[in-house]
Amino acid sequence: MKKFSLGVWAHGIKNYGDSAEGVEGHVARLADAGFDLIIPCVKNPPGAVDFLTDVADVNDDYPQWDPLKVLIEQCRQRGIRVHPWFCVFVEGEKSRLLREHPEYEAKNEGDSKLRWACAMRPEVQDYLHNLYVSLAERYQPDGLHLDYIRTGGLCKCDYCKQQMAEQGVDIEDAAWATPPFERWTQWRTGRITDFVRRMRRYTAEHDLELSAAVFRDYPQSVPSQGQDWVAWADEGLVDLLFPMNYDESEVNVRRLTREHVKLVGDKVQLWEGLMRGKLTSEQLTRQVRAVFQLRAKGAVMFHYPELTDEDLAEIKSYIESVPYLRQ
Repeated sequence: MKKFSLGVWAHGIKNYGDSAEGVEGHVARLADAGFDLIIPCVKNPPGAVDFLTDVADVNDDYPQWDPLKVLIEQCRQRGIRVHPWFCVFVEGEKSRLLREHPEYEAKNEGDSKLRWACAMRPEVQDYLHNLYVSLAERYQPDGLHLDYIRTGGLCKCDYCKQQMAEQGVDIEDAAWATPPFERWTQWRTGRITDFVRRMRRYTAEHDLELSAAVFRDYPQSVPSQGQDWVAWADEGLVDLLFPMNYDESEVNVRRLTREHVKLVGDKVQLWEGLMRGKLTSEQLTRQVRAVFQLRAKGAVMFHYPELTDEDLAEIKSYIESVPYLRQ
Protein backbone atom coordinates (compact mmCIF):
# COMPACT_ATOMS: atom_id res chain seq x y z
CA MET A 1 0.00 0.00 0.00
CA LYS A 2 1.22 3.49 -0.79
CA LYS A 3 2.37 5.55 2.16
CA PHE A 4 0.54 8.66 0.94
CA SER A 5 -2.30 8.89 -1.58
CA LEU A 6 -3.76 11.60 -3.76
CA GLY A 7 -7.38 12.06 -4.76
CA VAL A 8 -9.44 14.68 -6.54
CA TRP A 9 -13.08 15.74 -6.49
CA ALA A 10 -14.91 17.18 -9.51
CA HIS A 11 -18.39 18.65 -9.24
CA GLY A 12 -19.32 17.43 -12.71
CA ILE A 13 -18.66 14.36 -14.82
CA LYS A 14 -18.14 16.77 -17.74
CA ASN A 15 -14.97 18.03 -16.08
CA TYR A 16 -13.27 14.86 -17.32
CA GLY A 17 -13.97 15.46 -20.99
CA ASP A 18 -16.72 15.78 -23.58
CA SER A 19 -15.74 12.62 -25.47
CA ALA A 20 -14.27 9.20 -24.76
CA GLU A 21 -10.94 10.44 -26.08
CA GLY A 22 -11.15 13.47 -23.83
CA VAL A 23 -11.73 11.29 -20.78
CA GLU A 24 -8.71 9.21 -21.67
CA GLY A 25 -6.57 12.35 -21.78
CA HIS A 26 -7.71 13.62 -18.39
CA VAL A 27 -7.20 10.23 -16.75
CA ALA A 28 -3.70 10.01 -18.25
CA ARG A 29 -2.96 13.49 -16.92
CA LEU A 30 -3.91 12.53 -13.37
CA ALA A 31 -2.21 9.14 -13.54
CA ASP A 32 1.03 10.80 -14.62
CA ALA A 33 0.78 13.14 -11.63
CA GLY A 34 0.46 10.19 -9.26
CA PHE A 35 -3.23 10.37 -8.37
CA ASP A 36 -4.86 7.26 -6.93
CA LEU A 37 -8.54 8.22 -6.64
CA ILE A 38 -11.04 10.19 -8.75
CA ILE A 39 -14.33 11.29 -7.19
CA PRO A 40 -16.78 12.54 -9.84
CA CYS A 41 -20.03 14.08 -8.64
CA VAL A 42 -22.89 12.27 -10.34
CA LYS A 43 -25.69 13.62 -8.14
CA ASN A 44 -25.40 17.35 -7.64
CA PRO A 45 -27.73 19.49 -5.45
CA PRO A 46 -30.46 19.94 -8.11
CA GLY A 47 -31.29 16.23 -7.70
CA ALA A 48 -31.06 14.80 -11.23
CA VAL A 49 -28.14 12.45 -11.90
CA ASP A 50 -25.31 11.93 -14.39
CA PHE A 51 -25.52 8.19 -14.83
CA LEU A 52 -28.06 5.77 -16.23
CA THR A 53 -30.69 4.63 -13.75
CA ASP A 54 -34.41 4.09 -13.39
CA VAL A 55 -34.48 5.34 -9.79
CA ALA A 56 -33.93 9.08 -10.36
CA ASP A 57 -34.28 11.49 -13.27
CA VAL A 58 -31.19 11.51 -15.49
CA ASN A 59 -29.99 14.95 -16.62
CA ASP A 60 -31.30 15.70 -20.11
CA ASP A 61 -27.83 16.43 -21.46
CA TYR A 62 -26.25 13.17 -20.28
CA PRO A 63 -24.76 11.77 -23.52
CA GLN A 64 -25.30 8.36 -25.07
CA TRP A 65 -21.60 7.48 -24.84
CA ASP A 66 -21.94 7.27 -21.01
CA PRO A 67 -19.09 9.32 -19.49
CA LEU A 68 -19.18 7.54 -16.13
CA LYS A 69 -18.75 4.14 -17.77
CA VAL A 70 -15.84 5.42 -19.85
CA LEU A 71 -14.22 7.12 -16.84
CA ILE A 72 -14.32 3.95 -14.76
CA GLU A 73 -12.91 1.88 -17.65
CA GLN A 74 -10.08 4.33 -18.31
CA CYS A 75 -9.19 4.62 -14.64
CA ARG A 76 -9.14 0.86 -14.19
CA GLN A 77 -6.61 0.56 -17.01
CA ARG A 78 -4.32 3.01 -15.21
CA GLY A 79 -4.76 1.78 -11.66
CA ILE A 80 -6.86 4.71 -10.46
CA ARG A 81 -9.89 4.00 -8.29
CA VAL A 82 -13.23 5.74 -8.87
CA HIS A 83 -15.75 6.59 -6.14
CA PRO A 84 -18.88 8.15 -7.69
CA TRP A 85 -20.09 10.98 -5.48
CA PHE A 86 -23.62 11.89 -4.37
CA CYS A 87 -24.67 15.10 -2.67
CA VAL A 88 -26.79 12.78 -0.60
CA PHE A 89 -29.76 14.45 1.09
CA VAL A 90 -29.88 17.62 -1.04
CA GLU A 91 -32.82 17.44 -3.43
CA GLY A 92 -33.34 20.52 -5.57
CA GLU A 93 -35.52 21.56 -8.45
CA LYS A 94 -34.76 18.42 -10.50
CA SER A 95 -35.49 15.93 -7.73
CA ARG A 96 -37.87 13.15 -8.69
CA LEU A 97 -38.19 12.27 -5.01
CA LEU A 98 -39.56 15.66 -3.94
CA ARG A 99 -41.59 16.12 -7.11
CA GLU A 100 -43.45 12.90 -6.34
CA HIS A 101 -43.41 13.37 -2.56
CA PRO A 102 -43.25 17.06 -1.60
CA GLU A 103 -44.12 16.07 1.96
CA TYR A 104 -40.59 14.60 2.29
CA GLU A 105 -38.97 18.04 2.08
CA ALA A 106 -36.99 19.12 5.15
CA LYS A 107 -38.15 22.17 7.06
CA ASN A 108 -34.73 23.42 8.12
CA GLU A 109 -34.13 26.60 10.02
CA GLY A 110 -31.70 29.13 8.61
CA ASP A 111 -31.12 30.74 5.24
CA SER A 112 -29.55 27.87 3.30
CA LYS A 113 -30.05 28.29 -0.43
CA LEU A 114 -30.23 24.52 -0.83
CA ARG A 115 -33.38 22.43 -0.74
CA TRP A 116 -33.10 19.31 1.39
CA ALA A 117 -35.10 16.16 1.82
CA CYS A 118 -35.65 15.18 5.44
CA ALA A 119 -32.66 12.92 6.08
CA MET A 120 -34.40 11.29 9.03
CA ARG A 121 -37.30 9.86 7.04
CA PRO A 122 -36.99 6.14 6.18
CA GLU A 123 -38.51 6.74 2.72
CA VAL A 124 -35.79 9.29 1.92
CA GLN A 125 -33.06 6.97 3.11
CA ASP A 126 -34.54 4.14 1.05
CA TYR A 127 -34.51 6.32 -2.07
CA LEU A 128 -30.87 7.34 -1.69
CA HIS A 129 -29.73 3.84 -0.82
CA ASN A 130 -31.55 2.38 -3.82
CA LEU A 131 -30.00 5.03 -6.04
CA TYR A 132 -26.51 4.09 -4.86
CA VAL A 133 -27.27 0.41 -5.41
CA SER A 134 -28.53 1.06 -8.93
CA LEU A 135 -25.24 2.80 -9.77
CA ALA A 136 -23.07 0.14 -8.16
CA GLU A 137 -24.84 -2.70 -9.95
CA ARG A 138 -24.67 -1.06 -13.36
CA TYR A 139 -21.18 0.47 -13.27
CA GLN A 140 -19.24 -1.63 -10.73
CA PRO A 141 -17.00 1.17 -9.44
CA ASP A 142 -14.26 0.68 -6.86
CA GLY A 143 -16.26 2.44 -4.17
CA LEU A 144 -19.03 4.90 -3.34
CA HIS A 145 -18.65 8.41 -1.95
CA LEU A 146 -20.89 10.15 0.59
CA ASP A 147 -21.15 13.94 0.71
CA TYR A 148 -23.82 16.14 2.23
CA ILE A 149 -24.21 13.18 4.55
CA ARG A 150 -25.89 15.30 7.17
CA THR A 151 -29.24 16.86 8.03
CA GLY A 152 -28.71 20.26 6.43
CA GLY A 153 -29.79 21.98 9.64
CA LEU A 154 -32.46 21.50 12.28
CA CYS A 155 -35.40 19.95 10.46
CA LYS A 156 -38.81 20.67 11.98
CA CYS A 157 -41.01 18.86 9.50
CA ASP A 158 -44.11 17.02 10.64
CA TYR A 159 -42.27 13.68 10.67
CA CYS A 160 -39.51 14.98 12.94
CA LYS A 161 -42.02 16.65 15.24
CA GLN A 162 -44.03 13.44 15.56
CA GLN A 163 -41.00 11.23 16.18
CA MET A 164 -39.67 13.48 18.91
CA ALA A 165 -43.10 14.04 20.45
CA GLU A 166 -43.26 10.27 20.99
CA GLN A 167 -40.06 10.69 23.02
CA GLY A 168 -41.56 13.54 25.03
CA VAL A 169 -39.73 16.34 23.22
CA ASP A 170 -41.36 19.37 21.61
CA ILE A 171 -38.68 20.40 19.14
CA GLU A 172 -40.22 23.87 18.77
CA ASP A 173 -39.31 24.50 22.40
CA ALA A 174 -36.04 22.52 22.58
CA ALA A 175 -33.49 25.19 23.44
CA TRP A 176 -29.87 24.65 22.41
CA ALA A 177 -27.81 22.51 24.83
CA THR A 178 -30.78 21.61 27.04
CA PRO A 179 -31.68 17.95 27.79
CA PRO A 180 -34.56 17.97 25.23
CA PHE A 181 -32.21 19.35 22.59
CA GLU A 182 -29.63 16.68 23.47
CA ARG A 183 -32.25 13.94 22.98
CA TRP A 184 -33.21 15.48 19.65
CA THR A 185 -29.52 15.63 18.64
CA GLN A 186 -29.02 12.00 19.63
CA TRP A 187 -31.97 10.94 17.48
CA ARG A 188 -30.90 12.98 14.44
CA THR A 189 -27.33 11.76 14.71
CA GLY A 190 -28.52 8.19 15.07
CA ARG A 191 -30.59 8.43 11.90
CA ILE A 192 -27.65 9.74 9.85
CA THR A 193 -25.41 7.02 11.27
CA ASP A 194 -28.10 4.44 10.44
CA PHE A 195 -27.79 5.42 6.79
CA VAL A 196 -23.99 5.19 6.84
CA ARG A 197 -24.25 1.83 8.59
CA ARG A 198 -26.64 0.60 5.89
CA MET A 199 -24.23 1.75 3.18
CA ARG A 200 -21.40 -0.02 5.00
CA ARG A 201 -23.31 -3.28 4.99
CA TYR A 202 -23.93 -3.02 1.26
CA THR A 203 -20.37 -2.03 0.33
CA ALA A 204 -18.89 -4.75 2.56
CA GLU A 205 -21.09 -7.39 0.95
CA HIS A 206 -20.03 -6.27 -2.54
CA ASP A 207 -16.33 -5.62 -1.88
CA LEU A 208 -16.62 -1.86 -2.42
CA GLU A 209 -14.87 0.94 -0.56
CA LEU A 210 -16.92 3.59 1.20
CA SER A 211 -15.59 7.13 1.52
CA ALA A 212 -17.12 10.26 3.01
CA ALA A 213 -16.49 14.01 2.89
CA VAL A 214 -17.17 15.48 6.33
CA PHE A 215 -17.15 18.82 8.10
CA ARG A 216 -13.71 19.73 9.38
CA ASP A 217 -14.96 21.04 12.72
CA TYR A 218 -15.73 18.36 15.29
CA PRO A 219 -17.77 17.96 17.49
CA GLN A 220 -19.64 21.02 16.18
CA SER A 221 -20.94 18.92 13.29
CA VAL A 222 -22.88 16.69 15.69
CA PRO A 223 -25.53 19.05 17.14
CA SER A 224 -25.79 21.23 14.04
CA GLN A 225 -25.82 18.53 11.35
CA GLY A 226 -26.20 15.13 13.01
CA GLN A 227 -22.83 14.17 11.55
CA ASP A 228 -20.72 12.18 14.02
CA TRP A 229 -17.88 11.06 11.79
CA VAL A 230 -15.67 10.11 14.72
CA ALA A 231 -18.30 7.54 15.72
CA TRP A 232 -18.23 6.25 12.13
CA ALA A 233 -14.48 5.74 12.42
CA ASP A 234 -14.85 4.05 15.82
CA GLU A 235 -17.38 1.61 14.38
CA GLY A 236 -15.48 1.03 11.14
CA LEU A 237 -18.34 2.27 8.98
CA VAL A 238 -16.16 3.94 6.33
CA ASP A 239 -12.85 3.10 4.71
CA LEU A 240 -11.77 6.66 4.00
CA LEU A 241 -12.65 9.93 5.74
CA PHE A 242 -12.04 13.26 4.03
CA PRO A 243 -12.43 16.25 6.41
CA MET A 244 -12.95 19.31 4.20
CA ASN A 245 -9.92 21.17 5.52
CA TYR A 246 -10.41 24.11 3.19
CA ASP A 247 -8.25 27.07 4.21
CA GLU A 248 -5.81 29.47 2.63
CA SER A 249 -3.73 29.38 5.80
CA GLU A 250 -1.21 26.56 6.11
CA VAL A 251 -1.19 27.20 9.86
CA ASN A 252 -4.91 26.41 10.06
CA VAL A 253 -4.55 23.36 7.83
CA ARG A 254 -1.82 22.03 10.12
CA ARG A 255 -3.84 22.71 13.26
CA LEU A 256 -6.92 20.94 11.97
CA THR A 257 -4.98 18.00 10.55
CA ARG A 258 -3.43 17.42 13.98
CA GLU A 259 -6.91 17.42 15.50
CA HIS A 260 -8.31 15.03 12.89
CA VAL A 261 -5.43 12.55 13.24
CA LYS A 262 -5.81 12.61 17.00
CA LEU A 263 -9.56 11.99 16.74
CA VAL A 264 -9.46 8.90 14.52
CA GLY A 265 -5.92 7.55 14.81
CA ASP A 266 -5.47 4.47 12.65
CA LYS A 267 -9.12 3.39 12.78
CA VAL A 268 -9.72 4.70 9.28
CA GLN A 269 -7.72 6.12 6.40
CA LEU A 270 -7.76 9.88 6.92
CA TRP A 271 -7.18 11.99 3.82
CA GLU A 272 -7.34 15.75 4.27
CA GLY A 273 -9.49 17.67 1.81
CA LEU A 274 -7.63 20.69 0.41
CA MET A 275 -9.10 23.52 -1.66
CA ARG A 276 -7.09 24.82 -4.61
CA GLY A 277 -9.01 28.10 -4.68
CA LYS A 278 -6.69 31.11 -4.62
CA LEU A 279 -3.59 29.17 -3.60
CA THR A 280 -0.47 29.22 -5.75
CA SER A 281 1.02 25.91 -6.85
CA GLU A 282 3.70 26.31 -4.21
CA GLN A 283 1.15 27.00 -1.47
CA LEU A 284 -0.97 24.00 -2.46
CA THR A 285 2.08 21.75 -2.44
CA ARG A 286 3.09 23.08 0.97
CA GLN A 287 -0.34 22.06 2.28
CA VAL A 288 0.10 18.59 0.77
CA ARG A 289 3.47 18.35 2.50
CA ALA A 290 1.98 19.55 5.77
CA VAL A 291 -0.78 16.96 5.94
CA PHE A 292 1.71 14.21 5.04
CA GLN A 293 4.11 15.34 7.77
CA LEU A 294 1.26 15.24 10.28
CA ARG A 295 0.48 11.59 9.43
CA ALA A 296 -2.60 11.92 7.26
CA LYS A 297 -2.80 9.06 4.77
CA GLY A 298 -3.56 11.26 1.79
CA ALA A 299 -4.83 14.53 0.38
CA VAL A 300 -7.93 15.15 -1.76
CA MET A 301 -8.05 18.23 -3.97
CA PHE A 302 -11.15 20.34 -4.55
CA HIS A 303 -11.62 20.43 -7.35
CA TYR A 304 -10.27 19.10 -10.64
CA PRO A 305 -11.08 22.02 -13.02
CA GLU A 306 -8.93 24.30 -10.85
CA LEU A 307 -5.80 22.13 -10.93
CA THR A 308 -3.25 23.59 -13.35
CA ASP A 309 -0.41 21.77 -15.04
CA GLU A 310 1.92 23.67 -12.72
CA ASP A 311 -0.01 22.40 -9.68
CA LEU A 312 0.29 18.80 -10.82
CA ALA A 313 3.97 19.19 -11.67
CA GLU A 314 4.77 20.73 -8.27
CA ILE A 315 2.90 18.03 -6.35
CA LYS A 316 4.48 15.26 -8.43
CA SER A 317 7.92 16.72 -7.87
CA TYR A 318 7.38 16.77 -4.12
CA ILE A 319 6.10 13.20 -4.00
CA GLU A 320 9.03 11.98 -6.08
CA SER A 321 11.49 13.86 -3.88
CA VAL A 322 10.54 11.79 -0.82
CA PRO A 323 11.59 8.15 -1.25
CA TYR A 324 9.23 7.10 1.54
CA LEU A 325 6.24 8.32 -0.50
CA ARG A 326 7.18 6.38 -3.63
CA GLN A 327 6.71 2.99 -1.98
